[in-house]
Amino acid sequence: MDNQEPRDKKKISPERKGLYYAGMAMMGIGIILFLSVFFIAFTGDPFAHEGNFMQNGFFGFILIGIGSFVMNLGARGAAGSGLVLDPEKAREDLTPYTKAAGGMLKDALEEMDLPSSKSVPKEVVRIRCPHCKELNEEDARFCKSCGKEIG
Repeated sequence: MDNQEPRDKKKISPERKGLYYAGMAMMGIGIILFLSVFFIAFTGDPFAHEGNFMQNGFFGFILIGIGSFVMNLGARGAAGSGLVLDPEKAREDLTPYTKAAGGMLKDALEEMDLPSSKSVPKEVVRIRCPHCKELNEEDARFCKSCGKEIG
């Protein structure tokens, strides 16, 4: 039972999924209503329709805004979307997304074949210039300070 509890925190609740899909549906209907104004305007006489044909576009625009808010609320939760100001709850609400982003970043870094930060640092050997006593790289032929030849 204890092993499943952290796993459940990382999953999105069915209520939030429902809100997300409801917001998506509202946005879809809003887009259709908004675009219907242009369809009516280009296919015939817009004033032949009963009532004001522009109100479809207005309601569609409003529905798109409300739908995107509901979709954001469903995706990120009340605290994660900023509706409720509680940092601890926000972290909990955003856990599925932060874990996914961290996993994607880890996968990308593995693909790049970068040297591991856990690798042993390379030993650096320096040679002192006999003329000015400046430390130089071990393979240097000339001193980086005085320019004279090293041994």
